[in-house]
Amino acid sequence: MPTTPFPGPSRAHQQDPGPRASCLEGPRPDEVHVLLLGLDGLAAALAVRLLRCGVLGLNVNDSAPVTTGDLGTGAYRPADVGRPREAALRRRLRELDPRCAPVSAPELFPGALLPGTVVVHSLEHPAAPPAGRAVPGAEEPEAWPGIDPRHPLVSLHRAGGVLLRWPTVPWAHRPCPDCVRATLDGREPGPVPRGPDAVLAAWAAPAHAEAVAVRLAVEVLRVALDSLCDGRGRLLPAGERAGDRRAALFAPPWPEAVSRPRLDRSRCLCGLAQE
Repeated sequence: MPTTPFPGPSRAHQQDPGPRASCLEGPRPDEVHVLLLGLDGLAAALAVRLLRCGVLGLNVNDSAPVTTGDLGTGAYRPADVGRPREAALRRRLRELDPRCAPVSAPELFPGALLPGTVVVHSLEHPAAPPAGRAVPGAEEPEAWPGIDPRHPLVSLHRAGGVLLRWPTVPWAHRPCPDCVRATLDGREPGPVPRGPDAVLAAWAAPAHAEAVAVRLAVEVLRVALDSLCDGRGRLLPAGERAGDRRAALFAPPWPEAVSRPRLDRSRCLCGLAQE
């Protein structure tokens, strides 16, 4: 019995319309490359979530030892305490997905001309000093040379039990410690947990960090996708990368309780290119 051959694509369809005909046809999570600078428990959990979403290009960097405070999110294990964070996280990522070959080498991270690149910078800011003393700056290694200044940056700042996610900006315009501290000090103080509320906040701290890591993973993927495709099927030119232009403040114990602090950009020029 004769069969009718399955109709192939039309001649018009065979014509190459460009590098990517549709945003739905091309971008894949394994095209995303993420450089993580600072690997506390939250940032390590973010790396694990990105891996589970299909991101294999992970460049993880933090030579500080794993502490007991890093264990709550499950990215590190008790046996990792005392080991360099980057070494422990590389091992964990390889165990979770053998296809992943994480490295700890910022100098090997591709430039911003490659779409799908995102930098995540996580910093711990010291507690505010007594009145009359200078505010110490966050401890930031100076070994981050050579990072393309055009890379989109998701910047995380922890201080006083809260997490401040700075607006997405190019790496060249990352916030300075003074502006971050001024923003944190200028926020409206919330109620101090007492009694059962304080106990709940302590108990739920690991769950809160995990929930925030999930949300941040989606944000990082969005930033990477914006650089791969503008939603209309065209690749975005370098430098036209989107992201959340508002800051977000996460305070335990409720992950959905997110406030939008007013940024203090008056300290220096790090507010350039911020809306």
